[in-house]
Amino acid sequence: MDTIVTAERPGSGDRAARVLRLANGRGIGYAEYGDPHGLPAIALHGTPGSRYMFALTDEGARARGLRLIAPERPGYGLSEFQRMDSLAETAADVEAIADALGLDRFALIGVSGGGPYAIAAAALLKSRVLRLALIGPVGPLAECGDHIRMTHLHRLIFTRMAPSHHAAGAFFASLRFLVDWAPGVAYHILMQRVTESDRIIMHRPEVRANLQAAISEGLRSTVEGALQDLRLYCGPWDVRLAEIDVPAIMWQGSDDTIVPADAAYHLAGALPNCRLEVVEGAGHYWVFGDFGRVLDAVRATWPNP
Repeated sequence: MDTIVTAERPGSGDRAARVLRLANGRGIGYAEYGDPHGLPAIALHGTPGSRYMFALTDEGARARGLRLIAPERPGYGLSEFQRMDSLAETAADVEAIADALGLDRFALIGVSGGGPYAIAAAALLKSRVLRLALIGPVGPLAECGDHIRMTHLHRLIFTRMAPSHHAAGAFFASLRFLVDWAPGVAYHILMQRVTESDRIIMHRPEVRANLQAAISEGLRSTVEGALQDLRLYCGPWDVRLAEIDVPAIMWQGSDDTIVPADAAYHLAGALPNCRLEVVEGAGHYWVFGDFGRVLDAVRATWPNP
């Protein structure tokens, strides 16, 4: 694994734009939110997304004495792209962040497309991960096969488009164009895919601003990060789920239209120490209206001082 040789902090006071520089020169972008001296949690963003996704947690994390570190995967935001050949390989970046910041023990959060990466990191670092928190995660779709319910759109994206670099590239390039030149149109299209409960949350100005900023920053330099996400988490996972005995909790909206809920339920059942909480009537974006629920569970990882 590469070792950290420098830690760059553009604008010394800017906790939202930091870079770890590895020995091979590759940079990993990350942001920090909450209490700078608080109990640490590494939070992994969705697809497509960026470190900005967790900006809405800043006040709540600070109030709970939590320090959230939000790294970006290769090809997103400030993180330079590097091809990863397996999901397990990606865990080395999380380990690099934890080592560089001196995190002996920490919680691990994975939202949506960040879920598979949180699983991979927990498999590698299980002796250091106090709790695994998964919110609407993408499950092991290749393992589930045709045994789960998926909409036609799910099948198009996760089983037909994902293996095609050309098709997936065209999709994310079009999304990037819309986000850059017609963000209102892009957001309107997204709103057509979600449940009414999601729309209520996504109409909030702060949620809309956060989602638009997170996606725009994630895709600003390249779409390779998003393409790699699809390739890795839609293929076979080279992770032994039954050996990840980290205490885990998963929240899954019962009416999720963005990721197949059945795959998430399969994942919860495959993890030996996972508590599943189905959020009845919720879609995919419920957490943007209730990050406190996740932060409370993460804070409960540590005993009160």
